[in-house]
Amino acid sequence: MSVKPEVTQIGEKLRLLQVRTENTKTTCISVLLLMPLLENTAENAVLASFLTHASAKYPTLSKLNERLEELYGAILSADVSKLGEGYRLRFSITCIRDDLALSGEQLSVEALRLLLELLFSPHAENGLFDRAQLETEVRLCAEDLESELNDKRAYALSRCLEIMCADEPFGISKAELLEAVRAVTPQSMFKAWQQLLREATVSVQVIGNVDFAPLENMLHKALELQNGDRAPAEIHTVFVEAAEDVTEVTEEMDVNQSKLVLGFRTGMRDRDDGYFAMRLMTDLFGGGPYSRLFMHVREKLSLCYYCSARLDRNKGIVMVQSGIERKNKDAALNEIKKQLKVMQNGEFTDEEFAASKAALCDAFRGLGDTPEGLDVYFAQSLDGAVCTPEDMVQGLSAVTREDVVRAAKSLTLDTVYLLAGKEEAENA
Repeated sequence: MSVKPEVTQIGEKLRLLQVRTENTKTTCISVLLLMPLLENTAENAVLASFLTHASAKYPTLSKLNERLEELYGAILSADVSKLGEGYRLRFSITCIRDDLALSGEQLSVEALRLLLELLFSPHAENGLFDRAQLETEVRLCAEDLESELNDKRAYALSRCLEIMCADEPFGISKAELLEAVRAVTPQSMFKAWQQLLREATVSVQVIGNVDFAPLENMLHKALELQNGDRAPAEIHTVFVEAAEDVTEVTEEMDVNQSKLVLGFRTGMRDRDDGYFAMRLMTDLFGGGPYSRLFMHVREKLSLCYYCSARLDRNKGIVMVQSGIERKNKDAALNEIKKQLKVMQNGEFTDEEFAASKAALCDAFRGLGDTPEGLDVYFAQSLDGAVCTPEDMVQGLSAVTREDVVRAAKSLTLDTVYLLAGKEEAENA
């Protein structure tokens, strides 16, 4: 199905994106805000949860849940993520389609109204957020950050990125963020919220089979009020085209399985520089079960429990992650490098190339099956031209073997990080 969005620019770095999807039973509405990564990072991490748990009109979670039930069980969610040197906050609400309401209610209008109330009229008084609620949200946010220690795969990836990007805002460490989150106050949160509305790049997404006109009118009124005082901040992501040398770091922890993570610079100068070829190359290198890393490092040589590669388009880096026995570190590292050389020499088969292209194209074609799938996809870019899943399929289909080889040749190894098990060292 066609998912070409209609984009309306409401103000500076403030837009509305509307996508009509047929034969879906839900409507998904999201407000996305992008700020420079180091601007109130801790406060923004807490805000994402704080603003979806209460508002001036619904000051307690129970009252808010009652309102969601009145909207036929609408689902409210929020999350934060890094997009290059930007920090994205995403607030979403999903409700059933308007014509499925028993009494003809405009559920999409009421859902959007609730989302705007949460964002623009939070539970605050005299320039301060509610202290009791804030203490709860700070504790929960800190617990989420601490829990990463229990996910050693995620922890190893984070540590490799921190080391690799130590001189860039992107390299902010979880330990630094955790310390800052614990220091958040009602005053600092309120100031951060005001700054967020004033300086963020904002994209509102409405995806579903609904009448967009009343939603657009409501958004124009709400966002135009904010637009007068806005001074959107510029976000400048650091793209390092090539690694000057390789940094190797080994850290020990009580883990049953060691984690080997490699960080590569891609040569990309921005998020669109050779993206389609780089995306296909990364998938063929370490994506699905057809990939070189899966077939050779894992299946053929049994050097690891898993081995995969992923591209961070917004930062221009490729990360390879693997779970290994510590004694296999050098052998696994050498084989990963060997498989990259295979890619650079164009020695992959036509069957592997076709399988990777087909898998990626099928994945993007499937995004249009649900409003939620499209919402997550469009959330990856908050400014500039809008690339649809259909555009992705077209771009990927046009990639040639020669394009993949050129993309592979642009990779340079920057960082090798090993999270090694202490017990493995004792038994080695």
